[in-house]
Amino acid sequence: MEDRTERLTKLFNDIDGWVIAEILLSILLVWIFIKATQKILPWLGEFLPANLRTLTLSSVPVLRVVALVVLIIWVVPLIFNITLQNFVFIAGAFSVAVGFAVKDLASSVIAGLVALFEKPYRLGDWIKIGDDYGEVVAIGMRAVKIRTPEDNVVTIAHDRIWTDNVSNANDGFGTLMCVATFYVARNQPLHEISQLLKTVARTSAYLNLDRDVIVVMENSPFCMVYKLKAYPFEPRNQFAFITDMTERGNTALHDAGIVAATIPEDFISRRRQNQ
Repeated sequence: MEDRTERLTKLFNDIDGWVIAEILLSILLVWIFIKATQKILPWLGEFLPANLRTLTLSSVPVLRVVALVVLIIWVVPLIFNITLQNFVFIAGAFSVAVGFAVKDLASSVIAGLVALFEKPYRLGDWIKIGDDYGEVVAIGMRAVKIRTPEDNVVTIAHDRIWTDNVSNANDGFGTLMCVATFYVARNQPLHEISQLLKTVARTSAYLNLDRDVIVVMENSPFCMVYKLKAYPFEPRNQFAFITDMTERGNTALHDAGIVAATIPEDFISRRRQNQ
């Protein structure tokens, strides 16, 4: 019993009022730094080009992890008498407690650290996990938050990357591909349709002129399916861009005398499920 008491006594340093004040001050400074980066860098990113904004936003979780590591390195020696024997004792006790008490939380935190280095998503990326698609607006230690096109904020635990595929539409770049689909009746001038749709995309106000416009055509049991693929200047313009291409594309096809196909609803539903 005395040996155990003596070991615990040697484990901790003498903690007085100055040590407590230093610990509280360090926690306050790190908290202010984390909150400042979470507010200032996203605000600053709004005034930057898309590529620089993505780089700025992706630095927020990295700076948070660095700040927490600095806090741990600063505070732990103030509380504990760090020796090799004490370090092994503390690490063993801490790992057992964490393993039993916060198994799911630990899994999410570890997945968050893996995501920090593998970068399946960054702030500003447009991702899809399961049925949820949206822009990454926050990356915490446990979860990632995305804002959907319906303006809902969805919180997804990092440990979903162990079991679910993560689809990233722009993967850190300043633009992403948008697709507008057209269903055209058979026995019509195919080359003319492709050129007409390309012209529609190239004259859009949302188009990123640095990327190519592509038209992909395929057969279906009822018609010819045309997919107009192009890149907007900003990822946030993707829905306005798809709407613009769809609206002006249908108008251009109608004005050119191209007949649209009538497709059964169940066929369209099956195509969307397979995409």
